[in-house]
Amino acid sequence: MRRLFLAGLLSIAAIPTARAEPTTVRFRGTVVRADSERLEIRRASGSTLAVQMGPRTRIYAVNGASLRAIKPESYVSILGASDSEPRQASAVTLYSPSERGFEAGSQSWDTGQGARLTAGWVADLQRGAPMRLTVAYNGGQSSFAIPDGTPVTQFSPGEKAMLQPGAAVTIFARSGDDGELVAGTIAVGRQGVVPGL
Repeated sequence: MRRLFLAGLLSIAAIPTARAEPTTVRFRGTVVRADSERLEIRRASGSTLAVQMGPRTRIYAVNGASLRAIKPESYVSILGASDSEPRQASAVTLYSPSERGFEAGSQSWDTGQGARLTAGWVADLQRGAPMRLTVAYNGGQSSFAIPDGTPVTQFSPGEKAMLQPGAAVTIFARSGDDGELVAGTIAVGRQGVVPGL
């Protein structure tokens, strides 16, 4: 009997512990205060939220840009509804060469009901009103109509010094081992720009 009990314990111990993969969540707001390890923001609801920043936290500057900056083979992300193509774009972000590949593909996004973010390379570009372009990514492509006046931003490497009170931010965070939120990526708007993510 004792042998059976011990055998049972050993078999339980041999089962690998399943750990859920941490899920990335996004938070948007404006900077209240920041230091080298912690960032506090005020969200649109009026509530405040604090996240930790570590050695692996990546900071990106988001500056204003224009539709004219979009070229064939540019790497872009486009926020738009998931209705029939061509999709109507509500925001476009261009990426510097070092950031190509950011959020590549097409996925549901949390900026509104039915919103999707599609990121990839510009495979076809037709200037006009509206501009029409096709974004290609591994596994597919999507077509968009981009009306004049659509917010366009440029995404490039930044630094923590940009986290000044009042700056608009989008934070990509996960829960750390201690349950605290840890920022993996922070997009910081410059000169009043709001990140289009």
